[in-house]
Amino acid sequence: MAARGPALVIPRSLRAEQLKRLSFLCGLPVGGRKDDLIARLTAAAAASPAPKPRSSPAVLSIDLGIRNLAFSLLTPAVTSSTPSSRKTSAKSKKRSNANAVPPPFLSTSPPPITLHAWQRLSLLENPASQNGDEPALDVDTTGQFAPATLAQTANFFLRETVLKLNPLPTHILIERQRWRSGGAAAIQEWTVRVNTLEAMLHASLRTMRDVGVWKGDVVSIRPERVGLLFLDAANLGAQEIVEDEEPEEDEADTSTGKSKKKRRGGRKTSAEAKKLKIGLLGGWLSQGDLIIQPGSVGAGHMLDAYRDASTGTKRSKSKRAVSESEEGTPVTLDRKLDDLTDSLMQGMAWLRWRENIALLQQENGVEQLLGDNR
Repeated sequence: MAARGPALVIPRSLRAEQLKRLSFLCGLPVGGRKDDLIARLTAAAAASPAPKPRSSPAVLSIDLGIRNLAFSLLTPAVTSSTPSSRKTSAKSKKRSNANAVPPPFLSTSPPPITLHAWQRLSLLENPASQNGDEPALDVDTTGQFAPATLAQTANFFLRETVLKLNPLPTHILIERQRWRSGGAAAIQEWTVRVNTLEAMLHASLRTMRDVGVWKGDVVSIRPERVGLLFLDAANLGAQEIVEDEEPEEDEADTSTGKSKKKRRGGRKTSAEAKKLKIGLLGGWLSQGDLIIQPGSVGAGHMLDAYRDASTGTKRSKSKRAVSESEEGTPVTLDRKLDDLTDSLMQGMAWLRWRENIALLQQENGVEQLLGDNR
C-alpha cells in the first residue's frame, strides 16, 4: 500500500473532468478549480484512518425527520460466506442463487453489507415530546416543537434508541438539512423545526463524546450525493435529477399546504428520483442476501416487508406500524418507502466513498478509479 498523507500525489496532468470524477466517487464537492479539487482529494486521503485488523465500522445512518425519522444500522459484510442469523425464507431462496458470486468491485457499486436494524419512527410519539415533565421555562407556545421540548425529544432518541443499539455505532451519519427549498426566499416553519432537531442531535452527540458516554464520529451527509452515486452506477440518468429535496408531506405546515416541485426542463423531479432509488434498492433486495444480508431477525423481517411493499405484494395479516413491531414478528410497511430507502442508501454510499478513498492511497489507485467506465 502506498504511503499516506502528502506522499499521495494526485497527478496535475489529470483533466478537470477526471478530477471531478474522482471527487464524485469519494463523496467530495465537485466544484472549484483544479487546485481546489486536488487539495480536497489529498486531504481526504490523508485524513482517512488506516484500517485496523479485525475491526469494521458500525454505521448508524439517519434520514432526518420529526414525524418520519428513519435509521439503519449496518456493517460491511464479511467476505467469507457465513450463515445468516435467521433462517432463509423460501421466497429469499428463490431469489438468491446458491452459487452466486459477489459482484466485482466497482467504484459506484453497492458495497455488500450486514443490516442489523432498519426502522422508521415518529419522534412525536416519544414520552419526552408529550410535555409530561416539568413545564418549559421559555414562552414558546408551539408545544411539541418548542426548543425545550425538542431538546428532550432529541435526548430521548439518543438515550433510549441510539445508545441501546447492538452493535453500538462507531459512526453516525446525519442527513444534512437545507434552509430553503427550491430556491424560495421564504424559510418555512417546518424547515426551521427539522434544522433545529439536526443541530440538537449534533450538539448532544458532541457532548456525549466529550464526556466519554459515547466514542465515535458524526458525519453530515449531503443527500444529493448519495442518490447520484448509485443512480450513476445503474445508468438511470442521475445527472438529470433535480437536487433540491421536496418537503416531507407530514413535516410541512398543513395550513399552507405542501409545496409541489415542478419539472425543470427535461430533468427529473425529486419525486421521480425517489421512485428510482426505491426501484434500485428493490433490485438489490431481489438478489437475496447477496448485497444486503440481515444481521438480526428483526432486520430480516424488515427486508421482507420492504420487498413486499415495493412490489405491491399483500400480506394476509393486518398492517402493523413499524415502531410497534416486536423482535421476530413479521411487519407490514405502507407504500411510503423513501425515508427507509434514503437512510439505507446513505450508509451504503458512505461505505463506498470510504472504500474509494482507501483505494486512492494504494499504488495505481487513481488509475483504477478512473479506469472504471461506469
